[in-house]
Amino acid sequence: MKIQGVVLSLAITDASASFDFYVAVMGPDQVSFAGGIVGLQLPGMAVFLAEIAEFTKYSREAKRAPLLPVPATDAFLSCAIETIDEVGEILRSVKSAGGKIYEPHEIEHASGRVQYIGTFADPDGHLWQLVCNLTDPQGAPVS
Repeated sequence: MKIQGVVLSLAITDASASFDFYVAVMGPDQVSFAGGIVGLQLPGMAVFLAEIAEFTKYSREAKRAPLLPVPATDAFLSCAIETIDEVGEILRSVKSAGGKIYEPHEIEHASGRVQYIGTFADPDGHLWQLVCNLTDPQGAPVS
């Protein structure tokens, strides 16, 4: 698996309070706030913190049609993957290794990007997302 970046997404209760906390702890250069999501830029990893109502839009616990056909969770570990073909290849290896795969989906992310996402659960049920950005935030195709 060729990983281009790693993102941990966590559910939180108050985005404004989390933003203020992380700015105080990490400084404003490593913390962003957009679309109700707090972003932390760490060495080799990004962390996205989203209020529970926003976070659950990505799981079956959503009161409306979820963006992804995956179980409710408090965290996703996401990896940026270069191509849809590579996402498929990884999902096939997960299935043959005994992991559980969920139907891949294309969504419009809160950032404005269109993404192709394959999700799988490891033997302990931890959810991983394989994310291939199809467009940039302005809608231009990613080459």
